[in-house]
Amino acid sequence: MEWTVKELAERAGITDRALRHYHRIGLLPPDRIGSNGYRYYGPDAVARLQRILLLRDTGMALAEIASV
Repeated sequence: MEWTVKELAERAGITDRALRHYHRIGLLPPDRIGSNGYRYYGPDAVARLQRILLLRDTGMALAEIASV
């Protein structure tokens, strides 16, 4: 199963802009980018996003999360 940026953002309760930012800074690369330019995320990326959000909720900065 795969999710687009919009679908994953809605499920995670964050903005699609945040997901695109995570991709830009190398924190959450998509599993693939379709010929239409859409980013697609699979189950492993979803699990990684959950860890990112959990660490972010503890007050950890994104740069620290990236190093973990």
